[in-house]
Amino acid sequence: MRLLAILFFTLISFLAQSQNLKGRVVDDRTNEGISSVSIQLIGTQYYTQTDSLGFFNLSLPNAESYRLRFTHVSYINIEKELKPSDSLFIQLKVDNLLLNQVDVNSTTDLLPNNGFKRVKPLSVNEMATPFNEFNQVIATLPGVVSNNELSSSYAVRGGNFDENLVYVNGIEIYRPFLVRAGQQEGLSFINPDLVQSINFSPGGWEAKYGDKLSSNLLIDYKTTAETEGNINLGLLGASGYLSTQFNEKDNLLLGLRYKNAKYLFNTFETSGEYLPRFLDFQAFYNYQISDQTSLDILAVFAQNDYRFEPASRNTDFGPFQQKLRFFVRYEGAEALTYKSFQGGARLRHLFTDNFRTSVILSAFSTAEFEYNNTEGFYQLCDVDSDLSSDTFDQCISLRGIGANYNYARNFLYAQVAQAIIRNDWQINGQHLLAFGIEHKNQFVDDYLDEFDFRDSANFAQVDRVIEQENELRAFFTNLYIQHEWQLDSRQSLNTGFRINYGSNTDELLFSPRVQYQLLLHPDKSGQLNISTGLYRQYPFYRELRDFSGNILPEVRAQSAFHLVGAYTKNLQIWERPFQLNSSIYYKYLFNIIPFDVDNIRLRYRPELTANGYAYGTDFRFSGEFIPGTESWFSLGLLSTEEDIQEDDKDYIRRPTDQRVTASIFFQDNFINDPTLRVNLKLQIGSGLPFGPPNSLNNRNIFTGEWYRRMDVGFSKQFRGERLQSNDYIESIWFGVDVLNVLGVTNTISYTWIEDVSSNTFAVPNSLSARFLNVKGIVKF
Repeated sequence: MRLLAILFFTLISFLAQSQNLKGRVVDDRTNEGISSVSIQLIGTQYYTQTDSLGFFNLSLPNAESYRLRFTHVSYINIEKELKPSDSLFIQLKVDNLLLNQVDVNSTTDLLPNNGFKRVKPLSVNEMATPFNEFNQVIATLPGVVSNNELSSSYAVRGGNFDENLVYVNGIEIYRPFLVRAGQQEGLSFINPDLVQSINFSPGGWEAKYGDKLSSNLLIDYKTTAETEGNINLGLLGASGYLSTQFNEKDNLLLGLRYKNAKYLFNTFETSGEYLPRFLDFQAFYNYQISDQTSLDILAVFAQNDYRFEPASRNTDFGPFQQKLRFFVRYEGAEALTYKSFQGGARLRHLFTDNFRTSVILSAFSTAEFEYNNTEGFYQLCDVDSDLSSDTFDQCISLRGIGANYNYARNFLYAQVAQAIIRNDWQINGQHLLAFGIEHKNQFVDDYLDEFDFRDSANFAQVDRVIEQENELRAFFTNLYIQHEWQLDSRQSLNTGFRINYGSNTDELLFSPRVQYQLLLHPDKSGQLNISTGLYRQYPFYRELRDFSGNILPEVRAQSAFHLVGAYTKNLQIWERPFQLNSSIYYKYLFNIIPFDVDNIRLRYRPELTANGYAYGTDFRFSGEFIPGTESWFSLGLLSTEEDIQEDDKDYIRRPTDQRVTASIFFQDNFINDPTLRVNLKLQIGSGLPFGPPNSLNNRNIFTGEWYRRMDVGFSKQFRGERLQSNDYIESIWFGVDVLNVLGVTNTISYTWIEDVSSNTFAVPNSLSARFLNVKGIVKF
């Protein structure tokens, strides 16, 4: 009894000496709740985060006042002295300077939330990249692979380019269909000048968001209170951005981008006349109708024209002792034109302080035309490798000679219309209930007219003839419910499920998902995340079309079971912020559709059925190695294989089985002049599997060469006192990039050639060579 009394009075004493602070953190302009704001009692381990509506509940020892720090990657961090009797309604200001510099806020508030990692929106314009593509930020994250500097496509943990979800302000984003190569792709959808916040999940995300097999990227475009903008000029294109207001309740963002990579394409092995023209215009409008209601409108138009008149190609391959030379002389031209529109509106209304509803309406439309009328006359020969020979580095014996003729007149028109209703209900400070419904209609009309003809010394044959007209009409309806429970100041549990129906496969599917989150260490500087769930992907048009152009409607939805464990630790080294990210994952794949990768074109095999798996581990260490600038090192280890039921083999490597990937991004500045900067980006990846075309039993039996690329950028910025005489210009930035510094010839695909002895050779198709780019940015 004495022990019980002691425990009772101890408990009473503890309760008397502690209390819960409940409040809400909102945007100072819109009064919208801000999710994932870190709240910490300064100098202690007491810490919590806001939920998706901005509410928080922090248990603290009894005191007359508290000094709390509020931090978020997209807002200006503040410290406040608060009393328990104060109204805990905290307003944060958007950090408008966040995107105008490479060195941004520290990593200490970047712990993941529900499987999503918050990513710093580094200024892509100031990195050493060919086209200032947004994917250069994503490609540095653990588990993400992008081995083509000409493309914005990326693969995640053994998946392919079509398995990644992308949302901009709640609107789902789509890619064009007919693009075959990176140089044809044009501009990626995301305009880096407009980005405010980035959340990325490489697997194991919550039930609230959709159904793809690999990853989920959430982008929010920014709102600013002042007029600002920039003009970006370079050898490979130009862009401009403007943010303005008509009154205190609205904000308009305008972004225009132009890309002309003619000079870079001239470094390819295939010489000729390159005429690429890519244009992109984006407008984002935010209007605060009232304190409870806001409206977002997004409109994007892209006009892309790619024309190429090849002249010749000369490729040496094979070991030095047995070097082969592939020479081609071309006639004709190829062209790709596509116009696309994506847009939508999001209306958000706060019915009460605890209940919010969002209605999202969006549409996507694309019209694409593919023209090809080229003939290549080729020869394959052995090259003399004897350094003492008079014919050194010349053809000494002819292995094969012939011609390939390619013809195509393809037209595709597609539309997608989507409606989403999302609801968030905060219950008693510790429970958040989210539920909603989505409906999507998809329409595709595709007209195919193409053939390939091959003529050599011993044979002439037509390899492929397609005359096909396809129509696809399908709709998809999804329902989701999830419950997020803040168990205590260190633990949270998110459980939910999705119910999906797709008319094209006539399947009703159930997808449960769970995320558990635990803050570790006395100061709560570490975090453990465990996520699991089922992820479904109904086949769209590309997945249903076989090599002959036929639609196979009986294909079932692809499915993946994710199991992910992740550990994140915030560190202070040399009194500067650092962060360690590590994760281990396993994915079981079933009912998957095998595919081949040719450059960036995915060629699905819907007539085949397969199961597979992917497992691996990722590491990333980032922080201020140099004060005021962030750098990082990433390493990924992966294995992914599939078992195709129709072949005579067990498990074989999938086309995206890149076993080892590593990347380094490092920044520095001159000691005597911090406005003089240098940045280095290095990417390394082990060889991808490949095999001869149309040979099921020899599929992916070879391994390609490693991918190696280093880009270095030098820059100088003028701002501050030197520009005080100008009331309109904030800063002027000049940069010189040396792209592919080492001059490595990286391979993106293979051309298969047969000689007179019926031996088949894989001739590598290479990416761009070393290139010097000059660019400048004026910010106002």
